[in-house]
Amino acid sequence: MLKKSIILFENNGFDLSGIKENINLQCRGVRKKIDGYYQVIDDNNFDLNEENNYRYYPNREIHKIVISSKIDNGLRAAETLIHELCHAVQYELHGYDCQPHGKEFKAIAFSVGLDGSRPTTTPALPVLEAQIEEWEVELGTYPHPVSMPKKMKILEVIGSFVLNLFFLLYLIFIVGSVSIIIYNVYEYFLG
Repeated sequence: MLKKSIILFENNGFDLSGIKENINLQCRGVRKKIDGYYQVIDDNNFDLNEENNYRYYPNREIHKIVISSKIDNGLRAAETLIHELCHAVQYELHGYDCQPHGKEFKAIAFSVGLDGSRPTTTPALPVLEAQIEEWEVELGTYPHPVSMPKKMKILEVIGSFVLNLFFLLYLIFIVGSVSIIIYNVYEYFLG
């Protein structure tokens, strides 16, 4: 859905090249009364460059978007994602020099198909709603199943095996310790 949303913005004249390279999209629990939020994080990080050497990237801004894991509706999740991308575009264009849901935000939201007249919720206008429904047909019903890479599945199996082995060794230790204690008590009193 993120790729589709980025194309939506680009088709409406917004350059998201600076945003899409440094976006961090998460789906997790958030405060009760909000569907998501946008945050800019300064990431002073080390990363691999082309020569496989670590290189320092100072002041790389990460555009963090969090969508509430309580959302169980594809339309609402897409509306929330697009709403938060509007904040990212607003930040790119105006920085912190305007209100989070001010006239600049409303103009961006309306131009991509959201009803920007409400202060914090921005439902999709009919044209965008139809577009999102097409995306859902193409991508599948929300929430989408999480596909785990093969490498992660292998690591999960190995981790499960190690955990089970550790538990078995722990049980053997406990049973052995209890047996030794019982034997010593038996020898002390009856031996």
